[in-house]
Amino acid sequence: MLVLSLEGWLWHVRGARFPGLSDYFFARQDMWVLDLQALALAGLAAWAWKSRQSSRAMGPPASHGAFIAAGILLAVLAGWLGRSLVFHGYSPSRDEVMVELAGAYLAQGRVGWPIPAEWLPFSRALMPEFYSPYGADTHWTSIYLPVHAAIRALFIRLGSADLAAPVTLGVGLVALWHVARKLMPDRRDAVLVTMVMALTSAQLVATAMTPYAMTSHFAFNMLWLAFVLRGDRLGHALAAIVALLAAGLHQWHFPLLFIGPFILWMAAKRRWGAAAFHAAVALAMMIVWARLWPMVLIDLVGAPPPSDAHRTNGILDKLTSLFGRLDQWEPLLNIARLVAWNNLLLLPLAALSLRAVRWRALLREVPIVLPLGLGVLGGLALSLYQGYGWGFRYMHGQIGALCLLAGLGWRAAVPQGSPQRLLIGASAVLALLSGIWLLQDSERYVRGYARTMAAIRAADADVVLVDMRGGYYMTDLARFDQGQFSRPAVMALQMLSRAQLDRLCATTTVAIMDRSQFWPLGVHPVTPNFRGSETIAMRRDHLAAIGCGRPVIASPAGAHS
Repeated sequence: MLVLSLEGWLWHVRGARFPGLSDYFFARQDMWVLDLQALALAGLAAWAWKSRQSSRAMGPPASHGAFIAAGILLAVLAGWLGRSLVFHGYSPSRDEVMVELAGAYLAQGRVGWPIPAEWLPFSRALMPEFYSPYGADTHWTSIYLPVHAAIRALFIRLGSADLAAPVTLGVGLVALWHVARKLMPDRRDAVLVTMVMALTSAQLVATAMTPYAMTSHFAFNMLWLAFVLRGDRLGHALAAIVALLAAGLHQWHFPLLFIGPFILWMAAKRRWGAAAFHAAVALAMMIVWARLWPMVLIDLVGAPPPSDAHRTNGILDKLTSLFGRLDQWEPLLNIARLVAWNNLLLLPLAALSLRAVRWRALLREVPIVLPLGLGVLGGLALSLYQGYGWGFRYMHGQIGALCLLAGLGWRAAVPQGSPQRLLIGASAVLALLSGIWLLQDSERYVRGYARTMAAIRAADADVVLVDMRGGYYMTDLARFDQGQFSRPAVMALQMLSRAQLDRLCATTTVAIMDRSQFWPLGVHPVTPNFRGSETIAMRRDHLAAIGCGRPVIASPAGAHS
């Protein structure tokens, strides 16, 4: 933890002229939590070493079923309330906006929103990125696959979209609990450790406050494992259905990182039929979502226009995208964020699970620790830049595996009835305190963006142009996310030509949101000068020259800058 904190600061933060979003969150949140975790872990380690010398036993633990069930209900409630209390009902990232977009049109039985004819010339300024290329000249359709958005659409029809992620989290926690009892039926204390790791994960709870698909990945991975561990034909058949749905949550490769090591595990245990079956399912996952789903979109909304080279979910596009992002490998920042947003004992106990492996007998008996660990290591190795994330969200689907490894590590290292189980209570208290601070600080960050979006929505104008200079990802304010094209239309200024600006100014009332307004609203200020900012400055000069565009917030601070 101290190495992550120190090296992360030296490598990424110290002397950085233009710190990125990951650098900002590391210096603002993760570094401090890591330092406190290191101090706390040192104290807990000293206490554990001392208590190890004691012969005092605490006796077998009582059943913790009611406690765990209450914890799951509280996690669901926290996710639901946190959507408004922590995130103000606002989604700061384009990934989340795409879920809201797709959930809204799926709830109405559509596969995309027809672009209003009068706004077709401005469609890219209204939806700058992450749109699907299929039918892009006539429809707005999410680049992501539809299953997670369909879950949200179901809850929209039930009356509360904000319940979708918390309920999905609850399903995943129940499945994790079932798997833990299946793997450790003789150790109630190890099952409790598994669930405490999950229930005190600020990452799990905070992500359930958002529309991110990662909550569904956690839940579907745990459901898949629960069905596989049944060991019968029905279990494998249900697991296959879950796998096919999981691949369609938002990107088809994420569940393969979890399922792939288990296919190897089945083969190593000479369960050739099960291994072949799930390998065929993995192939079907790619065929359905990388090949057949695009064909459905072409049939329903149209082929990609020749002028649009936006990426797709095809296999070649996915591999190209992955290898194209290797220059954004950030293991220190991402692993630091994973550690800081989870229980401080999660990774140490998970590492202790290796003590459960009988290495000399490995060829005869391959324990479940290995596929769980391989998936975790694969996720950690792909520590690519994630943008926004409350924790390391690309590892979200592996958090269940980490919790199970922690329980197995506890089982392997700590005798039944040991007084050291008091450590788990201490770690839970520390995790809850650090989690509360992380959520409070995240609320402070998001608040400025939510206020800015509210000001834009309340603007008395036909069009609001967003000058993105001066904040992280301010282009994400340009959105069409709820299925109703309401006034004002919000556009990204850098996506408009001079001719388009002239047309807008001649036919509509135009307002501008820029840093002179969103900084006072609480958006964290960053340098307004970057590659491409000169083009935006030229657009502003042109608007000033033709007398077009007043500030959204009428005040001297809203003047052109």
